[in-house]
Amino acid sequence: MLTRRQLMAAGAAVAAQAAVARAADAPPAAGDASQSFARAAADCVVSGEACMQHCLTELASGDKTLGECAQMVNQMLAVCRAVGPIVDAKGKYVRGMAQLCTAVCSDCEQACRKHAEHHTVCRTCADACAAVVAAAKPFV
Repeated sequence: MLTRRQLMAAGAAVAAQAAVARAADAPPAAGDASQSFARAAADCVVSGEACMQHCLTELASGDKTLGECAQMVNQMLAVCRAVGPIVDAKGKYVRGMAQLCTAVCSDCEQACRKHAEHHTVCRTCADACAAVVAAAKPFV
């Protein structure tokens, strides 16, 4: 005769096997893509802040060649800062945010690539923007 403890252990084992089987058959969780998108946007903000500071320093010294870069980075920062809260809300605006973020980050990447050979922070920002565009693809 089974003891209560043995019966509970057997039930737990069956439940665990069923959970593993369901997980193996399930598609990847949407949360993984969402979190990748939010993480890429957060990383882009860090890179963008460094790029913006560099652009402002150069502009203040009289180098006007980074003006467009600064304008694009400014817009990218505004959009990428909003990604995390929108994604966390899991609402209907994630797709729209991904579309906007793709457009803004693509433009920012292009502006930063013009200076990537001479300014490491511009290259880093451009690479971060490209990563956001890639991470946003599942939602666009």
